[in-house]
Amino acid sequence: MDAKQLLPLLYASVAAILVVLAITLTLALRREKEFLTPVPPTSPAFAQRMATAPSAYQEGKAVWNNSACGSCHNKNMKDDMTAPALGGVTERWAAYPREDLYAWIRNSQRLIAEKHPRALELWEKWSPSVMSRYDLTDEEIEAVLEYIEQ
Repeated sequence: MDAKQLLPLLYASVAAILVVLAITLTLALRREKEFLTPVPPTSPAFAQRMATAPSAYQEGKAVWNNSACGSCHNKNMKDDMTAPALGGVTERWAAYPREDLYAWIRNSQRLIAEKHPRALELWEKWSPSVMSRYDLTDEEIEAVLEYIEQ
C-alpha cells in the first residue's frame, strides 16, 4: 500500500477515535451531573447514589495515578524509591496539625522556606529531590492518604 491508500484509513481511524471520545465524555458528564444534583438523604435515589459513589480509596487511587505520585514514591508504600515510602505518613506527621501535612503535599518547598521542623527533617534526608507542587483539595488529599494507608 502506498501513502495515498493509507490516508483514508488514517482519516477513518481519527474519526472513530473522536467518536469514542465524544461518547465517553458525554457519559462522564451525564454521570457527574447525576452526582451533583441534590437528593434528599431519605430518598431511594440517595441510597442508589451512595451505592455507586466511588470510595475514598478509589478516589485516592485515581488522584495518586493522575498526579503520578508513583513515579517517585514506591507503589508498595513500604520501600523508599526516589522519594520516601509513604506507608505510615500520617503517623509520622501526627505531632503537627493535619493542615501541615496538606501544606507539605501541596507545596513542600514553602514549608521548608518557613522552617517547619518536619519539612526541614525531610529536606535534610532527601535533598536535592524536590517534591512536585500539587493543587489538590483537602478532600483529594484525604482520599490519597486513605489510599496510602490501605
